[in-house]
Amino acid sequence: MATRKSSESKPDPNLTVAAEKASMVIRGLQARLQQRPAEPEQETADDLERQLAQYFQHSMPAPRQPLLNDLRGRVIDGVADRILRQWEQHSSIESAVVERLIDRLVERLCPGVS
Repeated sequence: MATRKSSESKPDPNLTVAAEKASMVIRGLQARLQQRPAEPEQETADDLERQLAQYFQHSMPAPRQPLLNDLRGRVIDGVADRILRQWEQHSSIESAVVERLIDRLVERLCPGVS
């Protein structure tokens, strides 16, 4: 008769290694946060997205990259769908989003003009 312990599945060693690596990254980020000066430089959304992409590129094996790209695409689609649904309800957010997009495009296309 098999014991209960032998019938339970053992943890996946790859999952254990990935969890340990993630834990190390988190501890490293916490240490960096504690070392920051009182008034840290503001990181832009682009900086944070680039750091996140770099982390996933280096930490994930190649076969998982298409899954991450698919997940990112689905998140973007979900956000776009939500914004469009709000616009269909004549939400005031529409004009604010369009205005912000125009401002950012002008900043990127014409850096000296503001």
